[in-house]
Amino acid sequence: MRTADRVYEEIRREILSGRLQPGERITEELMAERFGASRTPIRSAMVRLESDGFVETTPRSGTTVKQRSPRDIADIYDVRALLESAAAGLAAQTRSAADLRELVRVQTEMEECFARHPSSGGGEIEDLSRLNKAFHHRILEASGNTTLADSAVRLMDIGFLINTYASFSQEEIARSLDEHRKLIVAIETRDVHWAEAMMRAHILGARNSLRP
Repeated sequence: MRTADRVYEEIRREILSGRLQPGERITEELMAERFGASRTPIRSAMVRLESDGFVETTPRSGTTVKQRSPRDIADIYDVRALLESAAAGLAAQTRSAADLRELVRVQTEMEECFARHPSSGGGEIEDLSRLNKAFHHRILEASGNTTLADSAVRLMDIGFLINTYASFSQEEIARSLDEHRKLIVAIETRDVHWAEAMMRAHILGARNSLRP
């Protein structure tokens, strides 16, 4: 792996995990020292991170982890609703038996995790968020449309989305899991319109549950 790619992946991982917080400054000097690299690959990684929406550069502050306003977040969820509802409709048409098995497997893990720790946070919330992302990724893959899937994944990978469930009440998590079950049935029965409507409502419901 090229140094620039390695630096990109590591910084991206730290942003997604929350180790690098919105507004936190990232300097080329510190990154070059940390990765034992020259500034050229560090600069290349920073340009890519900015292009993908993870960092921003301003003349006064330098490069920082990108902060997003409530309006920015709502806009991203609105676009996700458009893309992922289309993907769910396509998945209802083209899904395979393997796709269904994987959706059921991930959903079962999520429900077991929630049942074990219905009112706790920490690792359980991280597990739920990871499994939720896997569930949505599988539907995108099942759509068979790689351009649509790539566009949706870029939005899902924005840092604040990785911890969505940390903003949910227990009732909202239970509702989200119920919506997953309905999505599986819609995709299994190849009900395109129901799958689209269910995914749209699911994403917009998640948007409305996010709290500052």
